[in-house]
Amino acid sequence: MTDMHEAPTTAHWQGGDTEQAFLGTLNTDIPWELIHEFSGYVRESGSDGEAQAVDALTRRLAAWGIAHTVHHPRCWISLPRGATVVVALTDGTTRTLTGTTPAFSVPTGDGGIVAPAVTVQTAHAASVNALFAGGVTVGVEVAGKIALVDGLPMPARINDLTRGGVAAAVFVSPGANVHEGICTPIWGTADLGSIGTLPTLAIAEITHPDGAWLREQIAAGVVRDVTVTTRLDTRWRTIPVVVAEITGATEPEHFVLAHGHLDSWGEGIGDNATGDATLLELARALHTHRATLRRSVRVAWWSGHSHGRYAGSTWYADAFALDLIRHCVAQVNCDSPGCRWATEYRDLPWTPELGAFTQAVIRDIAGLPAEGGRPPRAGDYSFNNLGISGTMMLSSTMPDALRAEKGYYAVGGCGGNIAWHSVDDTLEIADRDNLLRDLRVYGGVVWRLANAPVLPFDLAAAGADIRASLMGYADRLGGAFDLRAAIAAADAFIAAAHTFATTATPAGNTKMLRALRHLNTLSLAQRGHFAQEPALDVPPLPDLAAAVSAWTGALLESDIAGAAQTSLLRARNRAVYALDEAARELA
Repeated sequence: MTDMHEAPTTAHWQGGDTEQAFLGTLNTDIPWELIHEFSGYVRESGSDGEAQAVDALTRRLAAWGIAHTVHHPRCWISLPRGATVVVALTDGTTRTLTGTTPAFSVPTGDGGIVAPAVTVQTAHAASVNALFAGGVTVGVEVAGKIALVDGLPMPARINDLTRGGVAAAVFVSPGANVHEGICTPIWGTADLGSIGTLPTLAIAEITHPDGAWLREQIAAGVVRDVTVTTRLDTRWRTIPVVVAEITGATEPEHFVLAHGHLDSWGEGIGDNATGDATLLELARALHTHRATLRRSVRVAWWSGHSHGRYAGSTWYADAFALDLIRHCVAQVNCDSPGCRWATEYRDLPWTPELGAFTQAVIRDIAGLPAEGGRPPRAGDYSFNNLGISGTMMLSSTMPDALRAEKGYYAVGGCGGNIAWHSVDDTLEIADRDNLLRDLRVYGGVVWRLANAPVLPFDLAAAGADIRASLMGYADRLGGAFDLRAAIAAADAFIAAAHTFATTATPAGNTKMLRALRHLNTLSLAQRGHFAQEPALDVPPLPDLAAAVSAWTGALLESDIAGAAQTSLLRARNRAVYALDEAARELA
């Protein structure tokens, strides 16, 4: 069976005069005002600066009469306080390199960690998606030494270095500034199943010029030892989560969740003051047009994104899990819109059933094509385990040719500007014209999700995505394990989805949501509905992926091969059951 098909016409639904009236209400006056106000606040999670930002949002929401709540969850938060790398040379001289340390690195104390240094051959990630996924190959010669590593201290790399037994790690930024970040693989605040995976490694990050100098000294054999000192404030903190609700007129119990993070590194204008301002303007305009709003819209601003690995959105996913799983139509993430030179829509995350829909909105409103695909394990996609469909995260970005012309490298936001997560993410990163275009795009996505009589999901695309993954795993297994029952279940679901699409009515919306809860959780979450996956690369059908990897890497008669056989059977059962249940919902 082929996975090529035309998206259902519902994916291209337009809202007519009411949509145009809503979009016409959107403007950048209030967003631009808020962005300038936010430039005066360093919005660390749980800080006074962030509290001022919360006040800036809530006093406007209150003035407009928009119902809102400020929650105050207690989450595990880590605030970096700097790092130094002291290089002792064989001629008796020393040089001190000043940098940063990622959130959840291990503090060393004043004495630091002293050890010989060794270079680990790596490179900075070539793309946004690779930035969040790649590990590092570590040789046995690094044990007990301080590893010098190119790139950013992402969790997969930290895990590999820790397994290699390094004493500490020094990461070399790809640019003249260091980029702040977070190194824990734990998504949100730890639970009993994940607390044992907290980082145990002290990590420093230094600038590219300093890293190049240190690499040269190591290669020349003139480094006696290196001392890494890291300072952090890691503890339980009360953080704010602001949620506004605009109640729909027809189906108020169902809602779209539009959300983004409030906290920042430094001023954080492109990441994410522009997103916070976009969400505020959406809330204002939606409230103005609430009489023609079919479903409700919740607009949320999370703390704990930068300093707690999405702690605020994860807390909300836990605290309101049953409401979300029963009533949330889709989640729309808003991060880094309206940035300088960002004129293209590439690398957009979306679950497959919302791909054609998102492309249609961007084409209709911005007149531009859009490229995207499976969401990386990044951003505030904290609702995958609940099976909730999602679209957007980073929005517009600069063209590759312009990035190459400027000598820029891959970053995780700011429209591709390398000011991302650095002291340079200031007012000049925001672009008012690009902000208006992105604001209208987000407005179109949210408005159509809230108002389409038949929800604009391409169910067959979701089934075809799972089928393609099953076929890929079957090829890797090479006949060693039979996945035909799961592939047949995918074929049956795709057929059911095509039939359903030809006669879909508003009465079938709940059926679609229930079917997608099965499919999205199967595709995105190994641990089921109510546990978070780690902040590491999560392949499609992750439990099957893990079993296939174990099987293909094991000796035929080994204990691991036997265990992998059991896992393959269980993963196949899960896939068949989820696909069958999803098809049954559509029946």
